[in-house]
Amino acid sequence: MPVDRSWTGVLTKMTVARLKWLGLLPCVLALGCGSADDGAARGGVPSGKLPKDALPDGLYADFLDGKFDGTGHPLDAEVWEAEDGCAATTGIREAEGRGFHPDFDDAGVACKASSKVIGRGRFILNARALNMSGCDGADCDTPVLRISARSLDGSVLGEREVLWKEFVEPLTYQNVSLLFTQYTDGPVNVGVEWLGNVRARVDYVELFRSARQLILAPPSGVIDDAATLSLEAHDPPTNFRFELKCDDTDLTDPLSGLLQTGTASQEDTEFRSIVSVPAADLLSACPAETRLRVSLMSGSYARATSRLTRHAQEAPCTFSPDTTRVLLTGFEPFPADSTRDNSSEQAVLGFDATSVPGISVMKMILPVEFDTAAGLVNSAITRCQPDIVVGFGQGRSEVDLETTAYNKKDSSAVAGGVPDNRGIIAGGEPVVPQGPGELASGLPLDAILSDLSGRGIAAGFSDDPGRYICNNIFYRIMTESQNSGISGGFIHLPRIANVTDADRQMLAGVVHSVVTNTIAARP
Repeated sequence: MPVDRSWTGVLTKMTVARLKWLGLLPCVLALGCGSADDGAARGGVPSGKLPKDALPDGLYADFLDGKFDGTGHPLDAEVWEAEDGCAATTGIREAEGRGFHPDFDDAGVACKASSKVIGRGRFILNARALNMSGCDGADCDTPVLRISARSLDGSVLGEREVLWKEFVEPLTYQNVSLLFTQYTDGPVNVGVEWLGNVRARVDYVELFRSARQLILAPPSGVIDDAATLSLEAHDPPTNFRFELKCDDTDLTDPLSGLLQTGTASQEDTEFRSIVSVPAADLLSACPAETRLRVSLMSGSYARATSRLTRHAQEAPCTFSPDTTRVLLTGFEPFPADSTRDNSSEQAVLGFDATSVPGISVMKMILPVEFDTAAGLVNSAITRCQPDIVVGFGQGRSEVDLETTAYNKKDSSAVAGGVPDNRGIIAGGEPVVPQGPGELASGLPLDAILSDLSGRGIAAGFSDDPGRYICNNIFYRIMTESQNSGISGGFIHLPRIANVTDADRQMLAGVVHSVVTNTIAARP
């Protein structure tokens, strides 16, 4: 079995065990005689390097607000700190978790505990962990951890092995999670085992109920009268109901009437409820272009909200002959229940195309949906043949010039799963099957950064656009741009809850800079 060894591997495990028992090993290795809590005594962390977090949590600020406690755990989660909060049979207690080294430790339990009484439903058992180095070739299939949840009688509720390749970057904390279903009320036994092959550390283990999902279908787009709308609630609360609105028109009572007459149908199982209704009947009072919002209600509280946008037709091509054709995209507000602005929508709609001579502009405001948004952009590229395609999204506190798009959709590790606006949670699928792992931006980012800095607009480079909808569309833009003559890329704009006139002026300046510098860089 391949292992991650340092030069200390010349010592046999038997010799190591004896030296550890005598308390002499750290001095023999000339690594200092500090306490056992000091990971450096075992080559714990390379000199001058510190562990970091993998997730760009700032991109998910809207979802984290009100859902996490002060230390970042989901509210009502049960948390076991690996260094002192759970039972272990191997490894060493460190200041930040429990560390494991194949030259020093045998495979064994990293953290084992029994939970409080939990109810029926879906739960996530999550371990926050890292490994110390990257893998190569066949070694990447080496198992590192085993996560399991069992009932008190020993029945396996869920179990999975975490492979070395799942740790995308060394020294980077990641969430490695197990989704399981509990069918009876009571505690569960949770455990994380270290499998003895790769240097690793477990920071903590947490258990919490999986986020309720409300999934709408079909996705946003042209939804004709012959379509059937599906409202699918996972793990719905007792005595729930759906509330619906298209723009400002309330559709709750019309849906109830359609259910009573049998025009709409409802199917219930233990963990799911699905309502199916003809689009022509439900949306008859709505405009042809409308945003349908559905909430899963328990009393007066919305347990989940999803939204889709109905279009009368595909976005028309608005380019003029003999101009540089520029396609700009922004996003609708998110999450689905948001009443805030989306700065990317405001930026794209507020850009004055006449401020740049010789161009014509096509503007698209996209639904916040995996694949749907990218599909709409790909259709526009095919139909309208733009020269420049720039996607804008809402990000952190300054302008992030995104350098790299990744072939991965994954919002499952944040807050138990961040859904897109219609309720889909992506769990690590590729954006384009068989596509390259990364694609670089085609925008002149150095020139744009210099220009923005000269305008006094805070900006910088970013190599992580997340794995949410922004990265999804970024990767697809770059896929379509390859060998096509299209200059494409993606920019994250500052997250602004309520865009003022001054904000609009700043956002327009960013779009102007991106467009003019991209035109100047074209051959």
